[in-house]
Amino acid sequence: MRIQCVTILSVLLALLLSACASGPKKSLYDELGQYEGIDNIVRELIFVIATDERVKPRYKGVNMQHFKKGLSDYICELSGGPCDYNNENMQQVHAGHNYTNTEFNAIVDDLILAMEKRGVPVATQNRLLALLAPAYKDVVYQ
Repeated sequence: MRIQCVTILSVLLALLLSACASGPKKSLYDELGQYEGIDNIVRELIFVIATDERVKPRYKGVNMQHFKKGLSDYICELSGGPCDYNNENMQQVHAGHNYTNTEFNAIVDDLILAMEKRGVPVATQNRLLALLAPAYKDVVYQ
């Protein structure tokens, strides 16, 4: 009986230790590098957009500091971070711009490239893209 108890306790201890070693699953906000990481991704996105002829003309005259802050805050809140995105909703921000499917897809491509350049793992990229995807209906007007 004592050997069985010791064996059971050993197994339970091993399970507890392995659970502690793997730790809790990181939030998307943490996986993105918290606010600093998100801000760096958005900064990289701006550099990518500046060289992308498919969308570059859309940003002529845009206050890029305001854009960067707004998008960083939006992603921060969306990913579970402590930010409060207090700007207009996506529909209001994009109203009247008549963005096309091609332009939307180009920005998604640019965001993926920016995340790759910042070393964001593909699984983390996909988690963020899945959260951003519903905004399509608020950005592209058909």
